[in-house]
Amino acid sequence: MTPSDMIGHSFPTLEEKPYIPTMPKNRIFPATVIAVALSGLFQAHGQPPQPVPNQAGGPPAGAGATPVKPAPPTEAETLLDEAISKVKALNSVSAELVEKVAMLDQKFVIKGRYRKASKDRFFLKLEVHDLPDSSGLIQQVCDGTTFWEYQKVFETQIYRKLEAGAILAKLRGIDLDEEMRERITIQLGFAGPDALLVGLRKTITFDQKTKGTLDGRPVWIIRGNWTNHEGLVAPNLQPLPPAMRLPSYVPSLVTVYLGEDDYWPYKVMLVGQQTSPILEDTRPTGPNGKRIGSLRSIQKPLLTRIELIYSDVKLNAPVADQEFVFAPPKDVQADDRTKEILDGLEQAATRQAAMKKAEAAKGEDPLLNQTIDVPKSTAPGEVAPPAAKK
Repeated sequence: MTPSDMIGHSFPTLEEKPYIPTMPKNRIFPATVIAVALSGLFQAHGQPPQPVPNQAGGPPAGAGATPVKPAPPTEAETLLDEAISKVKALNSVSAELVEKVAMLDQKFVIKGRYRKASKDRFFLKLEVHDLPDSSGLIQQVCDGTTFWEYQKVFETQIYRKLEAGAILAKLRGIDLDEEMRERITIQLGFAGPDALLVGLRKTITFDQKTKGTLDGRPVWIIRGNWTNHEGLVAPNLQPLPPAMRLPSYVPSLVTVYLGEDDYWPYKVMLVGQQTSPILEDTRPTGPNGKRIGSLRSIQKPLLTRIELIYSDVKLNAPVADQEFVFAPPKDVQADDRTKEILDGLEQAATRQAAMKKAEAAKGEDPLLNQTIDVPKSTAPGEVAPPAAKK
C-alpha cells in the first residue's frame, strides 16, 4: 500500500501529493491505486513543509526569521535511522510479502515478491486478492539498464519503460543536494523498502521503543503517531485544523517490527484511532445548527487497518539473474519518458547551481524547492497532457 509504494516504488511526479480526504468519497478503488497509495502518502507528506506565518502574524519562517530548531531524535527515531542506513546498504534481498488491508468497509489482500541485487537490479510484483469485482497487478523489473513497469487493472494493460542506466548515471553525476537526489530516486521508482522507512521517519513521530519477538525472531518494536495534518482536508473540504483528531479511517498509529540484528522491517502495521461515535458525528446539521437524527443514525466509524508482512527474507544472499529479466509482448507500445526525465534532471541541476551562486542573499529561493515533473504514464490510445509552463 502504496502497497507498491509502501514497498517503496514508483510515484507519478516528483512533487505531486495525493488527495487524501478525511471522509471517504469512493468505496471502490482500482487495485493498483490502493497498492500505490500509502507509500506515496508517506513519501509525499514527508516533503519539507512550506513556510508558514508565525503565531504573532509576522513574516513567514524563512528569510528574516529565526528557524525553529528541530527536536532531537527519540531513541526510537535513532533506531529507525540506523535501520534505514542498513536496509539501503544491503547488496541483495529476496523476500515474499503479504499485505492485509481493511479499509472503508472492504477487506482484501495483496501478495507479492521482492528481489534486489547489485548493479541497480530489482524486481517487484504485487497482485490483489479477495476484492470483489476487481482485480489488479503491478510488476516492476529493472536489470540495471532498462526499467519496465507492467500494470493490469481489469482488462486494461499498461507498459512503461525507462532507460534506467542513463537516468541513474545522470542523477548521480549532477550537482544536487543529497536529500533531493534521494527523493528523486524514490519517486522515480528506483528505491526499495528503505523508501517506506524514510517516508515513515519524515511523517510519523516515533516515541516508543521496546524489545520483543515476532514469529520467534527477536525484534525491536517502535511505535509512533501520524501528527502531520498537511494535505488532509475536513468534510467541508477545508484544511484539517491541526488540533482536530484524525478520523479512524486515517491510519495514524504506526508500529514497525525491526530485526534485532539485521534491522529489516519484518512487519509494518498502520491502524486508525478508534474513537467514540460522538467524536465522529456523521449526522447532517439543520438550519438551527443542531444535528438531525438520533444518535443511532450515526454511521459506524470506519476503522482502517493495514499490515505489511515480509516472510522468507534472505539478505545478502545470491539472487538468480533471471529474476531481473522482463520480456514484453512483441511490438508492445510502451510509454517511454526517458528524455523528458533527463531534461528535467538537467534543469534541476541548473536551478541548484543558480541557488548556490545566490547564497549571499541568505534567503530561501522558492526555486530550490522545485523538482522536475516525472511525466505520467498514459493508457493506450490516450494523449499525453501538455507539459506545464515553467
